[in-house]
Parts: sequence; structure tokens; C-alpha cells
Amino acid sequence: METADITGKDQEDIVSTLSHDDLLEITQSSLVTLMSTDELLKDLPNDIIIEEILSQIAVEHGQSITIFISRETEPTLKVIVPQNTTVRNLKKAIQRHFEIYMKRSGMKTKISWKYIWKTYILDFDSILLDDDNAAIQDYGVTNKVTLAFKKKRGQKL
Repeated sequence: METADITGKDQEDIVSTLSHDDLLEITQSSLVTLMSTDELLKDLPNDIIIEEILSQIAVEHGQSITIFISRETEPTLKVIVPQNTTVRNLKKAIQRHFEIYMKRSGMKTKISWKYIWKTYILDFDSILLDDDNAAIQDYGVTNKVTLAFKKKRGQKL
């Protein structure tokens, strides 16, 4: 019993001598190890944020859906939104997920989303998602569908 107490005390001494950065590194390393060995967590990025965890939980519980955004020559973007979301909220989610993607990729390019949404429209099986206030379900958008950016042509802005 005394050996366990000494070991516990020794551990406390070791922890108290570590810097904040050392503790962060140890914690991050432990989390990476745990996540890479867990069947449900191994697909998640190592630098995941709480927003992504909550989104993933909502998908598992059937409260949210995953939508893939095709971007011509760029990799497909995975966006998670509530099932009953509007086109406007989908656009905001695309912006947020793209910001996270850019941060992880180390890119620092400034994107003018006002320009993007004036120039492009979201397209689902040749159906244009043109009403920001409409629910995405009204356009037939469901879980695991792919949307694409389509250039607006001849439309008055």
C-alpha cells in the first residue's frame, strides 16, 4: 500500500515539474493514440474541434446529414448540417467547413464569399438551390448527396 502512495506522489512530482507546453504535447499525443485505435474515432482528424465532434454525434443520432460539395479541380468538401436546414444555413456551413479545411491545409487565401454566392449557385441533380429561405429538403437534398457549384449565367444580380 505504501508503494502505491509513493508511486502516486512520484507521479505528482513529475507532473508538477512539466511545463504547460509539455503537458499539452503529452495530452495531444495521448489523444492521437486513442483516436487512431478507436473504430468510431479513427476517421476524425487529429486536430478536431468541438464543433466537429458535436456535428459527428448529431449525424450518428440521425439529427444531421452529411452533404458533399464538389469543387471541380479541388477535393470534395464534406459538410454536416441539420436535416431541416435552409439553403442560407447550408451556405454558412460550407463557408465554415471551408475555413476549417483551409486552416488544416495551411492556406491563407482570403475568400470573398459575397463574390462566390453572386457568381455561383449550388446545383443538385440539375436543380438549382436558388431560394436562400427554402429548406434543402424542398429540393430533394438528403443524406450523402453531392452538390456542385454552378456558374450563374444571364441572371440579374
